[in-house]
Amino acid sequence: MVDREPVPAREPVGPDDDVADASVAEATGAARRDAPDGLEVFDGPGHDESSSPPRSRRLGVVTFVLAVALLALDGLALGLLAADVVGPAAVLALVTLLASIVVGVVALIAVAMRRGRWWGVAAVLLSVLANPFVLVWLVGQFVSTV
Repeated sequence: MVDREPVPAREPVGPDDDVADASVAEATGAARRDAPDGLEVFDGPGHDESSSPPRSRRLGVVTFVLAVALLALDGLALGLLAADVVGPAAVLALVTLLASIVVGVVALIAVAMRRGRWWGVAAVLLSVLANPFVLVWLVGQFVSTV
């Protein structure tokens, strides 16, 4: 490390002082920015949203795929229940119930973090549909019991 002496800040005294500052800036080759408040820190390149790298959509896509898989498992559980195989159907329904809650929460996180926002929205909707209680209610609404 190089030890440097602190340079005291010089405050402008009058209108002649601004001219002296301009001549010093021209003499050193530094480009002087016109900042009325003197905050030249904000004039340079900084944190700009357009310069940030694009966000990955992977989280939203993964939650969407998991929600589709849960919907398929729930359909399998309904098929097993229709075939009077109650034990495995109950286990699959319990697994899809718990997993659909987890996938729905992770999909909401993907939506909030903008990591595959529309994939996450679709995953939230599918995970709600993959909930066995919701799916059985919907099937009961659309299928007649005659």
